[in-house]
Amino acid sequence: MLFPVSLRFYVRATIITPSRRLTIEYQRQRAKEVRQYFLDQRAEEIRGKSKAFGWTPKNEISNGRWVMFGLLVGMLTEYATGVDFIDQLKLLVSYLGILDMD
Repeated sequence: MLFPVSLRFYVRATIITPSRRLTIEYQRQRAKEVRQYFLDQRAEEIRGKSKAFGWTPKNEISNGRWVMFGLLVGMLTEYATGVDFIDQLKLLVSYLGILDMD
């Protein structure tokens, strides 16, 4: 596996010399640093995949669920009142005073 240039440099720079002993604490510290490096890389990748204005997959799923709920309520209201969905929207816009739909 090829690592990015910065990680390859990091690994070369931390080679133990014979005068330096390899301790468990040193290994733990280095493992934490490498783990943090990969976590940062993953976070950067996720930020790069997310689109502008918060259009992430999680938000799109949430928005889709709300739309399905709204359509279900509209169809149930149409069944209960006999007024179709488009006429319901016209009445809503008229009652809110957005447009005068006569």
